[in-house]
Amino acid sequence: MTSVAISATSAPAAPAVGAETLLEIQGLTKHFGGVRALTDVSFTAEKNTVTALIGPNGAGKTTLYNAITGFLRPDSGRVHFRGTRIDQRAPHQIARLGMVRTFQSIRMFNGLTVYESLLVARPREHRWSTRKSAAKVASLLERMQLADVADRVCSDLPLLYQRRLEVARALMTDPRMILLDEPSAGATVPERQLLVELIAGLKEDGTTVMVIEHNVPFVMQVSDRIVVLHFGEKVAEGTPAEVAENPVVQEIYLGEASSE
Repeated sequence: MTSVAISATSAPAAPAVGAETLLEIQGLTKHFGGVRALTDVSFTAEKNTVTALIGPNGAGKTTLYNAITGFLRPDSGRVHFRGTRIDQRAPHQIARLGMVRTFQSIRMFNGLTVYESLLVARPREHRWSTRKSAAKVASLLERMQLADVADRVCSDLPLLYQRRLEVARALMTDPRMILLDEPSAGATVPERQLLVELIAGLKEDGTTVMVIEHNVPFVMQVSDRIVVLHFGEKVAEGTPAEVAENPVVQEIYLGEASSE
């Protein structure tokens, strides 16, 4: 992980008291042989907020995403989304409930253009007209600054364009909640600012966001709540200001920085 100073400047305000819980994780545990990837992890994500997951490599962040979204079955614990238990459901069933995700390793539709890859991502159950589908694609191309590459084969795009396309593809489903996996990896400062604006826009539109990130200043800028994982356990949770001042978090990050 890149060494950074932990600061909470320019962070969003904490969610209002009494906010509606959209995602509830209770005692989630996952083992791989003798390795505990997750141990009794519990937290909630409130509607129309941004929750960040941070922690060193191997902390269990992606395993947690996989358990939330149906790509892994937890050994114990429960996950509820919009009041429905989802930890025993398949990924496509969870997506139909309104939760979608991106991946750290980008998955493209080989041979399709950017425009085509967005078009095929539209949910069949929405039964959109051709005009509405085209309008939705055009809106996302503009929003993600992909209009100038709409006719290019998506697998030929530079990495950061592919990351933006993956987010756009997820948004084609009009999700209630989107889980982003390291969206700013390799991004320049202007590209990170685009992501900051995108996430703010998602909140304004009523979409709840969860994000895994290694870029701590980015996390502090966009998040309402932060959950810190370390060796599969939740070691801290709170607002950006609370997490920045947490001595356990400072020891994890600054200790790692000093060992590089």
